[in-house]
Amino acid sequence: MTNADGVAAVTEVVSTYVDAMTRGDRGELERIFFERASEVGHYEGNLLWNSRDAFIRMCEDEGDASIKPCWAIRSLSIHGDIAVVHVQDDWAGMQFDDILTLLQHEGVWRIVSKVYHIRQ
Repeated sequence: MTNADGVAAVTEVVSTYVDAMTRGDRGELERIFFERASEVGHYEGNLLWNSRDAFIRMCEDEGDASIKPCWAIRSLSIHGDIAVVHVQDDWAGMQFDDILTLLQHEGVWRIVSKVYHIRQ
């Protein structure tokens, strides 16, 4: 796989992530997140540390298929079978900086963790 192929594959995962998060699509989120993935950040002044399934439930609760996802990749770095992506996105009426770490396992890129910051 060339670097361009890797960038395209990781970008596709990020696109799926934002779209599935916006719509609350459990199946797609389960497909792109490792089962033991986590979501970590501060929400309303408190540390939030969600399992993958808790994050997906939250997406299902807030999902709205009528909303067009708004997002942009700010940086993307690949080192062998790991990738780190900074993506800015809007979700549930808030604007986020998300840092996604991904691992390529058995030829497939999947998200290991999401750490976020809510922009004020």
